[in-house]
Amino acid sequence: MKSRSQKAIRNTFWQLVLELVTVICGLILPRLILSRFGSAYNGITQSISQFISCVALLKSGIGSVTRAALYKPLAQNDSVGVSKVVNATERFMRRIALIFGVSIVGFAAVYPFLVSDDFSWVFAFTLVLILSVSTVAQYCFGLTYQMLIEADQNNYIVSVVTILSTVINTLIASVLIYAGCSIHTVKMGSALIFVVPPIFYLLYARKKYRVDKSVPADSGLISQRWDAFAHQLSNFINDNTDIMVTTVFLGVKEVSVYAVYNMIANNMRKLVNSFTSSTTSAFGNMIANQEYKTLKARFDQFELLVFGVCTAFFTSTAILYQPFIDIYTRGVTDADYHRPLLGVLFCVACFFACVKLIYENVVFAAGEFKSTKRLAYWEAGINIGVSLILVNFLGIAGVLIGTIVAGLFRSLTYNVFASRKIVRRNPFTIVLRLVYTALCVALCWLATLWIPLATVKGYLPWAGWACCVVAIVAVITFGLALLLFRKDTLALLKVVISRIKRK
Repeated sequence: MKSRSQKAIRNTFWQLVLELVTVICGLILPRLILSRFGSAYNGITQSISQFISCVALLKSGIGSVTRAALYKPLAQNDSVGVSKVVNATERFMRRIALIFGVSIVGFAAVYPFLVSDDFSWVFAFTLVLILSVSTVAQYCFGLTYQMLIEADQNNYIVSVVTILSTVINTLIASVLIYAGCSIHTVKMGSALIFVVPPIFYLLYARKKYRVDKSVPADSGLISQRWDAFAHQLSNFINDNTDIMVTTVFLGVKEVSVYAVYNMIANNMRKLVNSFTSSTTSAFGNMIANQEYKTLKARFDQFELLVFGVCTAFFTSTAILYQPFIDIYTRGVTDADYHRPLLGVLFCVACFFACVKLIYENVVFAAGEFKSTKRLAYWEAGINIGVSLILVNFLGIAGVLIGTIVAGLFRSLTYNVFASRKIVRRNPFTIVLRLVYTALCVALCWLATLWIPLATVKGYLPWAGWACCVVAIVAVITFGLALLLFRKDTLALLKVVISRIKRK
């Protein structure tokens, strides 16, 4: 039987592989859609996907509450307790699936009026229905069992299945595009591919965890789902306000510009989050077993790791952003994709989106949903308010500033709550981490001024200079971490070295 740390490492490895695959596939399909269909088509598919996720918010809250409720029965090998939680969640999800189906039809009827200048009503209506197929499959079949798999620290199973479906989807969609198929046919092919994973999770989890459907569902075990909804609502707003405000105020071509820039930043964000995805269940296990001394030590080390990784990833990305976008969008002239400021703002926004997960994960692991839901509502309000005020003055940059302000607020406030109520440490530590990040960014910028990125014209030269940038940034971020946080840095190195030797 694998230990908690071994499971975390295995999950992190496969999550990292997943994100690398997602990055590669995520670069291929948008470029093919841009070159084959144009910016307007790329913009409408991205816009619809985000609006569907708005309707899909109906499920929010249940995932984190279900996982939190499962930690204890899983740790105690209590199959009856597991069945109670799973049956309650599945019953709740069936209701949500019905509501989602009705809502998506209503949305499909209304959305075409937002894009009536570019597309017909029938075109937009049918595209909405096609893009919602995989989400319906999640509700009806696999989401409950995916939560069970993740709560048992077996996230790697979800990662492997997603890797396979992502690669197959990219291959089939590429073939359909090159064959001259319509955007509806391309997206229907993708939808059918992504119906398979939820069915697999259902079959796998029912067999492995011996879920007894005859055990009465105990809805009290997931009673905090509406408190958790506040947190998921806030996360949703941070992730989706920008593109929805851009759709309404700026149009589908600006949505395409946003989507291309967001594609890079979001892929980097997913890579960074691969280091954090398995920590909620690990923290939950420590809290369930009342290992608070271990929790504090691991949390401090994990916080430093995430700050270091975020600083290195997003500093490198900010430096390399615009040269890559210029190469990627070469030949696409129906919208202006050369906007250097957007790259910087995306990186800052994603930095705080990743950092806040350090504190959010431990809050969720402890089941502290009700105590922190007001902070989540404040974050959502800040993001919406700032974005709506600035969008008419600064365009896409304005909505990104709203996301940055909201992300900083949540990072600081959740740090205070998690530090005082759960981890039991001094919350001032985050200030030291932010100073470390600021120093790294300044030194990295100065150290890479000599690199002629503005003159790079192809992928291979860009990749060569990118290796130089990444190496310089890595040396500076690690060196400063060792200088400023020697104890935690050496502890992390010791863990890595011991795992390598064990292999």
